[in-house]
Amino acid sequence: MSYRYRTSLLLLLLLLLWSGGCMETPAWTDLSVEEAHTLIRERAGDPGFGILDVRTPEEFAAGHIEGAVNIDWYGPDFREEVGALDRETAYLVYCRTGVRSAEASAVMIEEGFGEVYNMEKGITAWKEAGYRTVT
Repeated sequence: MSYRYRTSLLLLLLLLLWSGGCMETPAWTDLSVEEAHTLIRERAGDPGFGILDVRTPEEFAAGHIEGAVNIDWYGPDFREEVGALDRETAYLVYCRTGVRSAEASAVMIEEGFGEVYNMEKGITAWKEAGYRTVT
């Protein structure tokens, strides 16, 4: 191989590697409890929208956002259960303080979900804001 050919090939390879790093990585959207409340109101009755509570079943039973589905972040089948959800549906994900829901949101993005919202500060901030929960 000539020097010129190898140099051109190397430059092309470097350009391809660099351009791959410039691609936008899909991510979830963090929402305040106020923004989450607005989203829930705006999407009420929309079959393409779901609410996912990733707390334990005991935490869920003590009070949750109306319409939420519970999949325990700590459960051994979390990925499998999330994987069974419709990837075309938009999901608002929450937990007690926002830590587990952020981790769950990352998993959902990895699994190919396109529209994921993480409610920052969780159900604790939701209740502090005076929003309703059901048991």
